[in-house]
Amino acid sequence: MRSNVQPRRATVRRILGASLVPVLALGIVASGAVATTATAAAPESTATGTRADADGPWSVPTALTGTADSVEAIDVRTATDGTVVAAMYREVPGSSRLELRVAVRPAASETWGAPTVIDTLNTGRETVRLLPAPDGSVTLTWVRAGSENTIRTSTLTAGATTWSDPVDIAQGTRFFDVTTAIGASGKAVAVWNQSGGRSTQVFASERDGANGAWSSPVRLDDTPAEILEGVPQVIVAPDGSLTAVWSEYGPERNAVKAVDKPAGATGWTAPRTLSAPTSSASGVRAGVGPDGDAVLVWTASGESEGATRLETVVRPAGSTEWGPIETHGPVENVVDPRPLVAPNGEVTLVWVDWRDTYGVRTVTRSTTGDWSAVRTLSTEYVPEQLDAEIGPDGTVQAGWVQSAATGDEDGRVFLHAARVDGVWSAPTQLSRKPSGVAIGQVAGGPEGRATAVWHESVGSFTGQLWTAGTGLTVPNPDPDPEPPATPSQRRDYVGADGFVDLFAQTSAGALTIYQGKASGVYSAKVQGGTWPTTSTLIPFGDVDGDNVNDVLVRGAAGGLRAYHPAYGRPVTPNSPSTPVGTGWTGFDAFAVSGDFTGDKRPDLIARQTSTGDLYLYRHNGKAALTKVGLLAADWKARTPIGAGDLNGDGHADLLARDAAGVLWRHLGTGKSTLGPAVKVGPGWGPFTAVVGAGDLTKDGKGDLVARDAEGLLWKYPGNGSGGFAKPVRIGTGWNVFATLN
Repeated sequence: MRSNVQPRRATVRRILGASLVPVLALGIVASGAVATTATAAAPESTATGTRADADGPWSVPTALTGTADSVEAIDVRTATDGTVVAAMYREVPGSSRLELRVAVRPAASETWGAPTVIDTLNTGRETVRLLPAPDGSVTLTWVRAGSENTIRTSTLTAGATTWSDPVDIAQGTRFFDVTTAIGASGKAVAVWNQSGGRSTQVFASERDGANGAWSSPVRLDDTPAEILEGVPQVIVAPDGSLTAVWSEYGPERNAVKAVDKPAGATGWTAPRTLSAPTSSASGVRAGVGPDGDAVLVWTASGESEGATRLETVVRPAGSTEWGPIETHGPVENVVDPRPLVAPNGEVTLVWVDWRDTYGVRTVTRSTTGDWSAVRTLSTEYVPEQLDAEIGPDGTVQAGWVQSAATGDEDGRVFLHAARVDGVWSAPTQLSRKPSGVAIGQVAGGPEGRATAVWHESVGSFTGQLWTAGTGLTVPNPDPDPEPPATPSQRRDYVGADGFVDLFAQTSAGALTIYQGKASGVYSAKVQGGTWPTTSTLIPFGDVDGDNVNDVLVRGAAGGLRAYHPAYGRPVTPNSPSTPVGTGWTGFDAFAVSGDFTGDKRPDLIARQTSTGDLYLYRHNGKAALTKVGLLAADWKARTPIGAGDLNGDGHADLLARDAAGVLWRHLGTGKSTLGPAVKVGPGWGPFTAVVGAGDLTKDGKGDLVARDAEGLLWKYPGNGSGGFAKPVRIGTGWNVFATLN
């Protein structure tokens, strides 16, 4: 009933001050025209190909705490290696103090460790944040209230079993609303509010790496009297540039403010207004991917009654400018909207608002800039709280509290739904039974996995935390698991999932392997170690006949070795290797496209530096290469690209990009020769990398990926007749890599 609105608003204020978790995600955000959506319950996508472990089955719930305590779940996050960390409060019996505790479930384990006390706090639940970093560490940030409030952090480094001693970032009166973010380089930033008489001010501190020192706090604005600041947000770009945003509440109008600190700069810019001058905007929230793409969402209202709406702006990686405001509405009494960015560029918003009753809503912005209709996820009245985040593969995880039955406000349950490959799953109740309190948190993980922690009441004053997860089967501990009976796709190196992968190396030699997925994008990634900068890595396929794909590596002295990673695991400099040959310093380009000789084994094409001639090397099935002979003469002005089988005749084909940026096709004959050059099309010159991706879309046709000068990554699906369909943007920020292959 409508009478529920007023009691709920008090709860909403508490949740907004204590529950927001900044979200990091791979992906891009594309700008587009303003779109107004309408309420609807139909799916927003017809995409197929879901994973069973992304939306269930859930494991049997297990107790995380005992029955004699009064506890509360605060946050749950997943580290890059799959370790899950949960933060919670426990009331100290007989006092008004709280213990801040954390529990850890190691990667590839179903068992949680006992909760560890990090700090003991005074009365009052202050902001607590868990934030994973790219190096595998997790940083915990909280406020310790007292005569002076202290902002503190503690870090669990990758592989460690104990948390570091607390480190104080800042100390002063009335600190609150602390938000933290960590970028791809490991730089961490904390931004918070400080009350000062009739106004509040925004401050920031920075830290380089998990073991670095926090800088002295700096004030980001000069707030006049009677101006209050909302919960701040912070974005860290891959190049180290920073952006902080917040809502400014004034006596006449509210606005969204932003400040920037460019990479290498010593100070922050002056605040600027992002919201429209004719609207009153508040409650800004930020979503950002590790590649640097960013999105903001806030609630705005105009002069007329009932004109409240959600507004969104996006900023591509590497840009300093936000796109136009895109509008969704009308909405009423919006709670905690979460902007989540997927690897393929989709933006999903999840929030709570009033429409006949309070419910969980969602809407998605496609890669073309079109917004779906609003979808309602909840099935009953939502009296308390929402949590939502996005995993490294783009799976959206949402958890919320709702009434167990219509009109039953005291019986509450915690539910979960996931958006997998464009399709939302039906809600799953995780609570074992209705409870007076059911507040919970969800965390996304590798391969669409999820972990949830929620509260169930035990008595009048006590409660218990319960937990469950998806994909909790412990992986085979055998360091050399049984390979498949037949070879995987030539470029399938990690995950043993049948999808092709992409190698990306920095100028320092650090290798990242991006995993392909059913929707034809790259999502999860694993690290392949740091290789000598003089090494040339060539994803080749199966060299030694064990049906596991290998990597050829040419060293500085011209030696060629085959590296043999374990099945489903990334190649690293420590992987077993065998010599293939010597004398390879005279070649400046390599291409692997498949079988040119008709023996069903992959072959190697090498371009001689001095003449530009292409030579074909046959793979003999015994971890060796035999020179077949000259394949084509004088390719100095042409770059060979191994494109796979472009026309479906079972023979490997070859592409060439010439100095004028024209792409040419040479069909293979299966008899160690190439067909005549056929023009595919011009306009390929601006790309800084063009890679034969293999069958990325898994439709039996060879595809291309290309990187432009701005670092955007494009997919060109093969059409099966030697050409390519219209490109689709599948990533940004790829100019941080020196080579793609």
